[in-house]
Amino acid sequence: MKIYQMMHFPLEGAGTGIYVDSLANSLISSGHQAKVLCSGHRLPDKSYPVEAVLFNNGENREFDLDFDFPVFASHPLSKGQKFGDLSETQRWAYFQAFRSKIEAGLSELTPDIVHVHHGWVIASLLAEFDVPYVITLHGTEYHAFKDYKDYQEDVLHGLHGAEMVVALTEDERNRAIEAYGLDQQKITIITSGTDTDMFKPIEVDKAHLLRTYSIEAVDRPVVFFGGRLTDQKGVDTLLRAASTYSKTDERPITLIAGDGNLRNDLEKLAAELKLDTVYFLGAQSHQQMVKLFNIADVAAMPSIFEAFGLVSLEALACGTPVIAGNVGGFGRIVNNEIGYLMEPGDYKTLAEKITDFIRDGFKGKVRGKATAYIRQNFSWDKTVENIEKLYQQVLVNHSR
Repeated sequence: MKIYQMMHFPLEGAGTGIYVDSLANSLISSGHQAKVLCSGHRLPDKSYPVEAVLFNNGENREFDLDFDFPVFASHPLSKGQKFGDLSETQRWAYFQAFRSKIEAGLSELTPDIVHVHHGWVIASLLAEFDVPYVITLHGTEYHAFKDYKDYQEDVLHGLHGAEMVVALTEDERNRAIEAYGLDQQKITIITSGTDTDMFKPIEVDKAHLLRTYSIEAVDRPVVFFGGRLTDQKGVDTLLRAASTYSKTDERPITLIAGDGNLRNDLEKLAAELKLDTVYFLGAQSHQQMVKLFNIADVAAMPSIFEAFGLVSLEALACGTPVIAGNVGGFGRIVNNEIGYLMEPGDYKTLAEKITDFIRDGFKGKVRGKATAYIRQNFSWDKTVENIEKLYQQVLVNHSR
């Protein structure tokens, strides 16, 4: 089978990129042909064929569009505007650039099926071509659809032209049916998974790893956050909690891995709260994230909105308990045996639970259980198997 994946953003820097990259590698390992179209500042170096619409970030010399790639809310690799802030000229140029790449890619690969990631404008371009396509919703496009009215007609055109739409959770499926007016028979749920060959318990020299970030407090417990620094992630709640738990006898440090439009504001808040044990590490590679999850005593994810919550799977797969906001996918992943669900914004409870987990040695008690739980219930191999079945079903229906 020949599969052409498409996305509006780069293959790195955020969860959707990780998803697409992992899927491309898995499809090729299963004997399929795969190609990816993404955006970025340079052409990604991958083992599979990849094409990119290149945007200007002020540092690269070669680009298709003389502005940085637009975002729904923010992306750690973009200095660009939100989609809703693009001028009419920029919007037209964006559509044209993707249309040109899509047309060339379809001609070169002649795919059996196209898989679009995010229910956004790429799909409306695909409707111009005679090729079956499916769309996976990743959650963040929902708020953009509500806020950016100028895109709604194109988004709906693309969604309703898809053979099938994939939601990651039941909540996301129900919301999509209501928001986009989708036929219930055309939207299915394929739960995401994580690569447990990559995200797993490993031995890490904690002191050495921390010193690579110029952190000398190597003998203290570690509270870890990984993700984009945006409103929805609730990192301000974590900082307010840190102002309490960092003063306990255990004196844990807090590591924040990621970047986003709120980084400066969050760093200012940390300074205002006099948090000298909070460290902003910036965006990290997959390999570094595995190490950081493994040295953490607890992973804190106090989101106020989360479509799925892939990062919770990654932490748990490494054997690290998770305290997460009781929103979206977290509510279907985290339970009291391996973590705790908190009410968004409740920094007092977050501080209390982090302290309890550290004092109780909770990670040592649940490490094996958490790893086994993810392997059994959220295996990436199972996700790929379900996606392959969807492709086959779509192609059978399309040929009738």
